[in-house]
Amino acid sequence: MERKWIEDFYKECGREVSLAYNVLNHSNNWGVTLTAAILATGFLGAIEINNGQITFHYPTIIHWFYIILAWIIMIRFFVRSALGLCNMYRWNTLIKASINILSLSEDNPYLAIFERNFAKKVDAYFYKWKSPKKRRYLIWRNLELMYLWFFLIILALFIWGLIILERNYLYWLGATIFLGAAIIESILFCNWKGFKYEELNLEHEPYIVDLWKGNINIKEIDPSKIIIMGFCKEGPYKHAATILENPEVKWIPWCYYTNEIESDIISDIASGCSFKEKKVVFSSWPKNYKGENEVLRFGRIDYLKLKGNCMHATIKLEDLNETTKRSKIKIENPQIFCFYYK
Repeated sequence: MERKWIEDFYKECGREVSLAYNVLNHSNNWGVTLTAAILATGFLGAIEINNGQITFHYPTIIHWFYIILAWIIMIRFFVRSALGLCNMYRWNTLIKASINILSLSEDNPYLAIFERNFAKKVDAYFYKWKSPKKRRYLIWRNLELMYLWFFLIILALFIWGLIILERNYLYWLGATIFLGAAIIESILFCNWKGFKYEELNLEHEPYIVDLWKGNINIKEIDPSKIIIMGFCKEGPYKHAATILENPEVKWIPWCYYTNEIESDIISDIASGCSFKEKKVVFSSWPKNYKGENEVLRFGRIDYLKLKGNCMHATIKLEDLNETTKRSKIKIENPQIFCFYYK
């Protein structure tokens, strides 16, 4: 992944966060201001002061329609505010993912995990334009920010009129407008793809501050686990089987890209675990093959290091024997060539 592209993307995220924040603020301010203005204008005539006594004339059909108008404006700006809030979460998620990568050195062993997670987030939240938060979360946060008490007041006044007012054609017209506006805005809210949540299958990331401080705890590798080092029979490594089956070969260099390695192994390398003398099993299988597979040879790790997006290792090979020929392993994910096996 090009670091320069991530730097440019990070800057663009910053601008988009500011834009989303402005949209959210303006939507909230205009929504509340217009609603308050309609309610104040409408109910100014509903208050009567006579001989020092204040009388509130509600519900009446005209003031009830003021409530319906306020409702239409409120829910329209509520959806616009939700849009701004969703975009804020979107760009904040992407800016956090990009700054995590940029804050690590290019030889940091955890960098590949952050990059793979970043690629998934960019695909989902930028290219597919999905939401990083569920709709119900956006609705509740939007209510908390500004709209909750206004909605409660408007709904209470509307229901009051719904119960008391005479059921004539204006009554049914108002009820239809009120309900119709709510249905239309709900459909728009549910159908817009930017509000559709997508849950991502992300690899575990260590806390970035711990990486900066070097506070990652070193853990012991389970001694019962061996490491499978496999390769595809149809790929560029297909001739490696001939080398491994040659009893005269005692040492072999080996390498993988990080997307071919199980994440637990990458985490253990990054945590400083020692792989010296760790048992290795070499095997080869066809593309997309799943099931039992023969072992080519056993070995022990002499040197192993993760640098950038590559893992380099030197393996001391054990002698070939009948046990090797009879041994089998089970392949569950044919795209991962280096993984733990019990």
